[in-house]
Amino acid sequence: MVIPKLPLRILMLHNFYQFSGGEEVSMEAEINLLRQAGHQVTLFSKDNQEIDHYSLAQTLQLPLKTVWNLSSYRDVRQELQYHQSQILHVQNFFPLFSPAVHGAARSLDIPTVQHLRNFRLGCLNPWLRRQNKICRDCVGKNPWRGVIYRCYRQSLPASLTLWGMVTWHRWSRTWHHLVDGFITPSRFAAELLSQMGIPGDRLYVKPNTTPDPFALAHHHPSPLPPSPRFLFIGRLSAEKGLDLLLRAWAELPVSDWFLEILGDGPDRDRLQHYVQERQLKGVTFHGHQPKPILHQWMQQATAVVIPSQGYETFGRTVIEAYAHGRAVLASDLGALPELMIEGETGFLVEPANIFAWKERILWAGEHLTEMETMGRRSRQVYLQNYTPEVNYQQLIEIYDKVLR
Repeated sequence: MVIPKLPLRILMLHNFYQFSGGEEVSMEAEINLLRQAGHQVTLFSKDNQEIDHYSLAQTLQLPLKTVWNLSSYRDVRQELQYHQSQILHVQNFFPLFSPAVHGAARSLDIPTVQHLRNFRLGCLNPWLRRQNKICRDCVGKNPWRGVIYRCYRQSLPASLTLWGMVTWHRWSRTWHHLVDGFITPSRFAAELLSQMGIPGDRLYVKPNTTPDPFALAHHHPSPLPPSPRFLFIGRLSAEKGLDLLLRAWAELPVSDWFLEILGDGPDRDRLQHYVQERQLKGVTFHGHQPKPILHQWMQQATAVVIPSQGYETFGRTVIEAYAHGRAVLASDLGALPELMIEGETGFLVEPANIFAWKERILWAGEHLTEMETMGRRSRQVYLQNYTPEVNYQQLIEIYDKVLR
């Protein structure tokens, strides 16, 4: 890995969600990658769990602070000066920091980068979903419809607060005046974000960093299991599509294949009840698992299945599967098609077509030799495009552009 002669001093800023997810995983992997290369990275963070302990006065002030938080402005300015930071990399500022963090950096003439791993700056539901379906009603428009539909947390006050933040900063052109670069993980996301008002001339596409990138880069794939074994990893909620996958599994004319489900979420009890009620064979729920365990399961899988029913801005699980030399069956939706080479690293499947999922899973289980060939091709794609060296170089090139 190339290490710059002058390592950068980077202030990484993140507002943690109440329930951690892929954004935090990607951010932590990115920090590790930069530190491995010799850069000084300081994480400055807040956590949404703080809101649970707010007084009534603090709760009432939160909507205004979501738009522009003066205390965050002062705190970030102080952190930048104390660490003599050369760049501010904002992962997530909502809701406790606010876009004021970019103003703090601008006041010190320090370049800023804003990571965009969802669509919150243009849609009150950051994943473009309403009533468990894809919704593009506000793309390229003012998202006032999201207030009427209560798209944020199904709450009128919360939706109104987020609408105020989005509208104010779009009207005042904050993203044009205070942010030097935006990073998003796919061309699909970049196109939608441009329609939402993010300046396209400073919007960069860089894949998300995988956890344990150095271990994955030097990993040697294991042989496929003798019996077909499919792996689902993700949050157990409607947009991830496990409901549809189980219905497709129920149609398979086999009883000695395995479907391993790793993850947790609000739909777990309902999905487990469905499995028990239908007496589905070979289906096991393993709950949330740490990354090393997830990697072990990937090494034991025939293929990784990603039946997403909503827009993914990336698809880190695809890349992790590739690193382990595993083919992927993924929904032909969102950013997932960008990561796939149809028929070479796996297959794209019509998202809501249960019959199509059944047929593709059946084919994969009956053609293990072909799946092994696809797995080898997947590993090649990973080594060519998604290793830590490649990802690091992409990030440093973005930093270099905003610094200049």
